[in-house]
Amino acid sequence: RHFSSKAKMFEGLIEFAEETVFARINQIMENEKSTSLRCFNVLYLLLAFADRNPGITRVLLGDALVGEQARLHTRVEQFFARLETQLKQILRESRMREGEQSALDVEQAASLMLALVEGRMQRFLRTRFRVSPLAEWDGHWGLIEPCLFPPAPAD
Repeated sequence: RHFSSKAKMFEGLIEFAEETVFARINQIMENEKSTSLRCFNVLYLLLAFADRNPGITRVLLGDALVGEQARLHTRVEQFFARLETQLKQILRESRMREGEQSALDVEQAASLMLALVEGRMQRFLRTRFRVSPLAEWDGHWGLIEPCLFPPAPAD
């Protein structure tokens, strides 16, 4: 595919990331009913996408956009804002669907999950793609999952 400018190429890569990630998130939402598994799968999806697409990871983290037009940075901000909104939606739907009166702060939980994923992507970039963002992910999720989704108290 030919692009008329470097900025157009970056836009194309961001669009590819949006289309790929959000189409798959829609499938996760249709196929998975568990709030915890929905969140896990969305986060895993982003980490796996980063692992398979190191060049696009550089773009999404802004590394490849240094000195580029502000609108490209804005598009990347919107990508992550949309991801955070999706996580908030998953958590809010859970409350409505399950009548859950969780003490969980939806804003904080979504922010924490996204920060964790962005940090893992950043480490992938910092290590020049030697340390996969998926490395030890299951163990790390196992540490935070009980904090985000504590088991319901026994009656």
